[in-house]
Amino acid sequence: MIWLILLFGFGLRLISLNQSLWLDEATTSSVASRFSFSEIITKFSPADFHPPLYYLVLRGWSMVFGFSEISLRIPSVIFGVVTIYVVYLIGKNIFNKKVGLVSSLFLATGGLHIYYSQEARMYALTALFVSCLVYLFIKKRWLLFSASLVLLGMTDYVALLIVPIFWIVGRKDWRKLVISHLPLAISYFFWLPILLQQFSAGLAASQSAWGNLLGRSSLKEIILIPVKFMLGRISFEDKWLYGLLVAVVSSIYGYLLFRSIRLMRSIRNLKLLLLWLIVPVILAVVIAFKLPILSYFRLLFVLPAFYLLLAGGTQSLPKRWRNLFVVLILFVNLTSSILYLVGPRFQREDWRSMAKALGSSKIVFPANSQKEALSYYGKGDQIINSDQIYKKGKEIWLSRYVWEVFDPSDIARQRIESLGYNKTDEYNFNGVVVWKYLKL
Repeated sequence: MIWLILLFGFGLRLISLNQSLWLDEATTSSVASRFSFSEIITKFSPADFHPPLYYLVLRGWSMVFGFSEISLRIPSVIFGVVTIYVVYLIGKNIFNKKVGLVSSLFLATGGLHIYYSQEARMYALTALFVSCLVYLFIKKRWLLFSASLVLLGMTDYVALLIVPIFWIVGRKDWRKLVISHLPLAISYFFWLPILLQQFSAGLAASQSAWGNLLGRSSLKEIILIPVKFMLGRISFEDKWLYGLLVAVVSSIYGYLLFRSIRLMRSIRNLKLLLLWLIVPVILAVVIAFKLPILSYFRLLFVLPAFYLLLAGGTQSLPKRWRNLFVVLILFVNLTSSILYLVGPRFQREDWRSMAKALGSSKIVFPANSQKEALSYYGKGDQIINSDQIYKKGKEIWLSRYVWEVFDPSDIARQRIESLGYNKTDEYNFNGVVVWKYLKL
């Protein structure tokens, strides 16, 4: 049965895999194509906010399979499917085989996990490593636990918020925990010079408008975590309808979580799942007052615990109600997932269509950090800054992509209009907003 679930999860993650890269994915592609393995560490990492392992993996993968949208995303698809299997093993060990199957089915169909299993970023790999850590901790396989901890530490800093739960639950094994953490400590000793540069860059970003996009602590960001866990990336323009849907789904999921928590005294390691769900979120909220890390997708590694607890809650119900609640959750998952997979409005920024519409025209970008996606689609030589406008022809395009962050004084627009250009069209390619100007 688990193999059918894995096959189903794999198939879902292949749908719409060739959608346009968005800006961060294009950055990933740029890093993997432009930098050697050593340069990823020495040249790129100091200015980034993540450890280098994912980029190194993708560089090796892309050297063999290329840099197409599908090729760049396939590793994340694989990481996502393997995570489904690890979640099955966790559920089987903590509860029973049936809960393992149900929890893996929930993750296989979960809209948020599908979305980030299709993204050329490190979040699916992070969720896999955290799930492996939990499983290895349960099985007390300390050597593999230690190795996985190092791999996680070299993939994503935020996911290390999982570490405290092992010390809370495994106090009796504190000597083995200390030993298992030594390789991580040693790796970070050598990584420390670059880590300090990244930390300095992160603090600088947190003081700018860019910090609002990265995820400062706020009520909105906190609420988005459970909402996106339940409904994935979809939303509705009618906020009242969306709010009603969230309220209904929350009542169902909340009831199942309550049922699951009631089993804590009778099921060993259930406390581990609850702490896995709660502790990283609480720590992220606190840290985000200083460093902007509180975005729901950065907490994707908590999602498996959410589905494991839901699956455990369903199994505590009488059989006639158990199947009904499983069907309800699958209905919510599949509905949100299908809406994303077949609905372009819920998919990624469409830089590919923007590049096609641009044709041979020049486009003004207020900041260098916006250019990777358009460059990926072969339009890099058409990007200019506002000082070069006077040399160009009658038609000019202007990027309005998060201009409030990159050009808060709106200097690029003012420069274009001061040179006699008039806005004639405005386009929105699924979040990529551009204006077209003509000089009459």
